[in-house]
Amino acid sequence: MAFFKAKEEQVSLKLLVNTETNKVLFAEAEKDFVDILCSFLTLPLGTIASLLQKESNMGPVTIGCLNKLYRSVENLRLLPSNNSSEDYCRTLKINIDDTQPTKYFMCSKFNDYNYRYHHYLTTGTNKLYCSCGNRLNRSVSLAQLCNGFVKDAATFIVTDNLTVLPHSMDHTLFGLINNLGMQSTSLVKEMTVNVTKKKVLDLLKCSLLSKTPLTDLFLGMKPSIASSRILPYDIKNVIDGGIYITVKLVVRKSSNTILFAQGGQDFADLIIRFLTFPLGGVLCKLEGNSSLGSIDGLYRSIANLNEDNYFKCKEARNRLLTLSVLHYYCNYRFDARNKRIFDAMLFKRDDEDRSNDGNFRKMKLVNTISSMGSPYGQVNRPEMYVVTDDLVVEPLLSPISSLYLLNRFEIPLSDLKEQVVVIGMKESLSILKAALTSTSALTNGLRHLLTKVKAEE
Repeated sequence: MAFFKAKEEQVSLKLLVNTETNKVLFAEAEKDFVDILCSFLTLPLGTIASLLQKESNMGPVTIGCLNKLYRSVENLRLLPSNNSSEDYCRTLKINIDDTQPTKYFMCSKFNDYNYRYHHYLTTGTNKLYCSCGNRLNRSVSLAQLCNGFVKDAATFIVTDNLTVLPHSMDHTLFGLINNLGMQSTSLVKEMTVNVTKKKVLDLLKCSLLSKTPLTDLFLGMKPSIASSRILPYDIKNVIDGGIYITVKLVVRKSSNTILFAQGGQDFADLIIRFLTFPLGGVLCKLEGNSSLGSIDGLYRSIANLNEDNYFKCKEARNRLLTLSVLHYYCNYRFDARNKRIFDAMLFKRDDEDRSNDGNFRKMKLVNTISSMGSPYGQVNRPEMYVVTDDLVVEPLLSPISSLYLLNRFEIPLSDLKEQVVVIGMKESLSILKAALTSTSALTNGLRHLLTKVKAEE
């Protein structure tokens, strides 16, 4: 009996290569490839940390503190975060995000006439109850509202550092080659490559490490990590976001570095929730300055694309460039008709005019995830946590636990000091930025607080 292996999806890409330097000048790309690049910006940091450890042609790679933070969250048996743009990414020709799709459930008694009493929607579990007393166990699936991010007929030019440019009069072949310092087209050759799922995974890795990911990926060069310049970790001009978390730092005096921080559940939540942030949202908060490989350039170039000319819709662009409230579109079958939910909005049919208020019913999305992403209703959660300089999160179960932790560092007590500080929005973003490019996220992210402490002494 013969068995046939399913054909692997591929995306064709045309490259122009400088034969003298053996470097990619740029690629001619269509919707499929640019949608894949866009999808990188939708991936939660936790998903990225997981993907970076997967085997591919490059092998596992490490980005700052993300890998250790992700593993410590796994050890705490907390739930992974789903891509808030999974409704856009599910139609990608190649999708490397293998996270299980979000499950949605609504009241078993819901219908178009009594929706006022059965208007709750939940995610992840079918064990909660509606306000009417019935189970929220009626399955709802995520609808396909948009086929990717950019328009079907759009064509683009992608440079070696993943800058995405529209194929237009402003970006001609002559102008691009001239801007790259090429004196003769005789040194330029064209080659066509097939991009597979493994290649996309490698491209994600290269994009976070290298300034020349296309050359590294398709011409077999090692990622040019040394060319990345780390910008200062301190974040300026941040509007107060209402975050005030008190933590106790344990600092090594001789090196003025933070060994670990002790805090409550709110501090642990803050650090762990970094993993839920989509990459594009992080770059938005860091104003496109993460110092991660070529990702900053990709983000800025996507932001510069004309919304009306190149994106499917305004919402598609916003999903890539902002850290916004999650929006879900779902549909389900009811009385032989399809219905759709938009983040607490339920539409009667797939073809309904969503601008008409009469075509939808308001729903309430129930939060089934408690703080730290743990399953709703979990009890006996520790009150205190320890976060190490490289963002390993551990419960602090007793004072004896602190003793074991100090013994691990093998540092004399005379070289240690404690300092209580308050972490606000500025400090939170500074730690987040340091976590992307450093293995000392607390020390680098809170450097300005350590300087204050030293000055006061």
